[in-house]
Amino acid sequence: MPVNLVGAAGAVFNPAGGVLLQRKVGAERWTVPGGICELGESFEDALRRELLEETSLVVQGAELLDVVSGAQTFKRLDNGHEFYSYTALFRVTHWSGTPLPDGLEGEELRFFAPHALPPLAGPVGRRLAGLLG
Repeated sequence: MPVNLVGAAGAVFNPAGGVLLQRKVGAERWTVPGGICELGESFEDALRRELLEETSLVVQGAELLDVVSGAQTFKRLDNGHEFYSYTALFRVTHWSGTPLPDGLEGEELRFFAPHALPPLAGPVGRRLAGLLG
């Protein structure tokens, strides 16, 4: 039986208006940094934890852009497990640090101009592209 997974992702913008995207290890497409909430964890706390883990950035302020959910979030893993994801997509308004990939999940981090986004993976990436489009 499929399960529901809840998570948070952050669209981090630099002063020039570029959005930070992550290329996962071994992947060609780019995605929005983020991940799954731990039990009892708020969306905001998951956002801060995941971005610190994946990008080395400290989130100091964020606003909710959208919640990505629905049939398009269904995924079947190679091991046969199935899930639907519900992801709070935030615009990170204030942050500090230097973006550095963790090397475990993310291989590369780069800022892209909103009008020059690479192909984005997953429903969260597609939603962000639609919001910026």
